[in-house]
Amino acid sequence: MGRITSIAVQKTNINHIIVGAEHGGVWRTTNKGTTWTPLADNHSNLVVTSLAMDPTNPQVFYWGSGDGKMYKSTDTGATWNSLPNPSVNGNVIKIIIHPTNANLVFAAVEDGMVYRSTDGGSTWTGVTGESTGHDIEFKPGDPNTVYATGGGFYKSTDGGANFTAISGFTDDAKMIAVSAQNPAIVYVLEANAYKFGAFYKSTNSGATFTKLSHSKNYLGGSTLGDDDKGQAPGHMAIAASPTNANEVHIAGINTWKSSDAGVTFIPTSDWMQSEAIEKNIGYCHADVEIFEFINNTLFTGTDGGIYIAENTATINKYYYTQIGSGLGIRHLYRIGVSQTNPVVVSGGSQDNGSALRNAAGQWSGIFGGDGMETFIDKNNPNKVYCSIYYGQFYQIDDQGLLEIASPDDKQGQWVTPIEQDPTLVNTIYTGYDQVYKSTDEGYSWTAISQVFGLANLDHLKIAASNNKVMYASSTNKLYKTTTGSGTWIELTGFNGDINSIAIHPTDPNRIAIATNGVEKVYVSLNGGTTWTSYKKNLPNFDAFALVWQNNANKGLYLGMNYGVYYIDTSLSNWETFNNQLPNVIINELEINTADSKLYAATYGRGVWRTPVYNSSLSVEEELFNSTLKIYPNPTSSVINISGSDGFGEIRLFSINGKLIYYNKEANLSSTQIDVSSLSTGVYFVKINSSKGVTTKKVMIN
Repeated sequence: MGRITSIAVQKTNINHIIVGAEHGGVWRTTNKGTTWTPLADNHSNLVVTSLAMDPTNPQVFYWGSGDGKMYKSTDTGATWNSLPNPSVNGNVIKIIIHPTNANLVFAAVEDGMVYRSTDGGSTWTGVTGESTGHDIEFKPGDPNTVYATGGGFYKSTDGGANFTAISGFTDDAKMIAVSAQNPAIVYVLEANAYKFGAFYKSTNSGATFTKLSHSKNYLGGSTLGDDDKGQAPGHMAIAASPTNANEVHIAGINTWKSSDAGVTFIPTSDWMQSEAIEKNIGYCHADVEIFEFINNTLFTGTDGGIYIAENTATINKYYYTQIGSGLGIRHLYRIGVSQTNPVVVSGGSQDNGSALRNAAGQWSGIFGGDGMETFIDKNNPNKVYCSIYYGQFYQIDDQGLLEIASPDDKQGQWVTPIEQDPTLVNTIYTGYDQVYKSTDEGYSWTAISQVFGLANLDHLKIAASNNKVMYASSTNKLYKTTTGSGTWIELTGFNGDINSIAIHPTDPNRIAIATNGVEKVYVSLNGGTTWTSYKKNLPNFDAFALVWQNNANKGLYLGMNYGVYYIDTSLSNWETFNNQLPNVIINELEINTADSKLYAATYGRGVWRTPVYNSSLSVEEELFNSTLKIYPNPTSSVINISGSDGFGEIRLFSINGKLIYYNKEANLSSTQIDVSSLSTGVYFVKINSSKGVTTKKVMIN
């Protein structure tokens, strides 16, 4: 489970839901969350900040993203069309569609404003005149009345063509709630920087507002409302019951409910599950991104998934039910992989702590917070090291959880490196402003390097074949020791901040670094004395993760913000290694030599694995490419695909990269695509299967 930024539900069929994950794309369920289908894994952009479903046609979806980008699907997400950007800046954080006029669409854009389209998103006009947009709502039963907020509150009575600013507010972010039971009532939740600011109520359709008296911080993490925390406006939401206008819900870190039209609020959840049970209130993951009532069911999107409250009248420990099982959308920073078969995998993720996949293939949470670096003990796959932000480490085994004190009470990077010695038992290393070594599993620490400077270390690696050889980096500085202690030397000859260090398993002098510089990747064969650029044919993406394979040709894998690439001494250029992998950020790569698989930690789509590169398998891929038939070519009516047994994914792209057709489980021995309605031109058919990947050019007359 991971961060949900948006929810859209078919009003006449509550089982039909689409949700957006911040870096995990759009997902759809037709059975109220029992199963989910990803709709955007092969889209060039997986960032989702808002969604809307056309109330007149549930096959039409709108998707808002970063940098003012928007997309539209008319076939329930099978294909997506890019729309002209309403704005060049900011996240599109809210989209609404007129209840009976599908061409009238509004979009609120952070660092943009509120925009209006009268042609289904083909063109946009800014309508509030403010430099930001936060929320938009139609007045129930009267869609000519539209409310909008940024720093101010605005009202339109002509379908959003013109807006008038309503006075009486501060200029902080605001969210709006309305109720069909009494459309004249409008609620406004206002922030004060990152905390709760104020709560307003209008009884005359937004013409004037009354500020209600509140002294608590409802957007913080305390169910008493007495802390100084909050993450508004990102984690700030409001919704009113459609059948009871006096019932209004607000949320920040926790969720709250008022039954008296906002005069008083009581907590309906606690982000600490044990506290929620003790208080007999609901448990809902911290940090609410979105509230939405569909009929009498309250949908809640959080940084830890989707929760629904089907009976908002009764507050108890069963108040919320999670429905997002099966959504593979974790934002992983790092993974740990055992050298065993069956494998054991640990993962540290943003907002959702550290999790463990045991040898039976079952995932479970092992620690909360924001999970960071992690590894599986090389001698005991039942022992896991994990961490949270700034270098607080923990050891978990059959005996329970043990907190590991940081060396000299220091604070490290957001993701602080920790590594296990490849040879010595009970020996681990970590990097703060120095490298530290422990020979007793973290009970005590000894500095084994100089202080490197003001910045903490980002990366630390120990050579598997010689535990005296170590490399560490901080921003664009790279350091090395060949003695395992003392004064480390600085290595030069490359450009850019370092995102990853990889040491070959059998050669401590063969190292690779991924950087944010123009050359992307550098390789040294002499321990960093000299470097060779490995940019070669790499696309202009960001290089994030590297790992060597101990094969005959010294294979090297690279994870980027779009996919994985492979090269070795027999290849002059990088090859894509993305078969069936979503277009997602790769934060770390690890190899399990026991099962011969490559594991990828993705930032938004969980953990993925694939067999490592095998040159003999490329023969099978060549056979796959030679036997696969795509005909006729040119064509004017259909494309036939045959010649290979089994199933795979088929995509048809226009020459501009637009996805025209997608079949996730196509029969590769006999599939036909109707192209009779397509324009004349060049198209590309891409086929992914377990036997290989191929792309063929097709002419349509």
